[in-house]
Amino acid sequence: MNTILTQEDLIAAVNEYGILPFWSETGFSASANAGISFMKLWYMRERAVNGKQIAYGKFINKKATFVSLDVLPYLCALRRDGYDYDSLIDEGRLPKREADIMNAVGDDTVPSYKLGKKLEIKGYDTAVTSLQNKTFLCVTFVKSAMGTAMLSMPETLFGYDFVRSAYSLTPEQNIEELLKRAPGLQELDENIRRKALTPAV
Repeated sequence: MNTILTQEDLIAAVNEYGILPFWSETGFSASANAGISFMKLWYMRERAVNGKQIAYGKFINKKATFVSLDVLPYLCALRRDGYDYDSLIDEGRLPKREADIMNAVGDDTVPSYKLGKKLEIKGYDTAVTSLQNKTFLCVTFVKSAMGTAMLSMPETLFGYDFVRSAYSLTPEQNIEELLKRAPGLQELDENIRRKALTPAV
């Protein structure tokens, strides 16, 4: 991976590896390969994901991760096991607090902190992290001192048909596509990679 100095470098690294953690103890991450300060990378991250050329959320190991658009549909199809969140709600397979969050977000883009105050859900942050891990939510930002996280369904940002374009594939086919399109998976810890290649719902 080339040293990340600019927003274009960050996007190029995400597209090269398909899946790129923002920070990781293993050393494979955007922050480990940045030639700029952590804070500059932090703000650069906001601009990069707001451009909608890459996706961002706690997708892998419940940690902040960039995902290329070439990889996103296959990751969503696999992690969701081909389900829509409302289908999981109907089957009683989505915890109530997560169902309440998804119903509140819907097709909108909402500030996470305002939604948390409005819903007053115990364990709100944990539930939002879980929904990102299941790929039902992703994050963009609005300008503020530290960046205000905005929650959306990937479908809202990148289009319904695009995000769900791999739903017709089997889990095995989605795994095959992910391994082919996301060489960054091979850089992850084996246990983390195994969980990433397993449905999360």
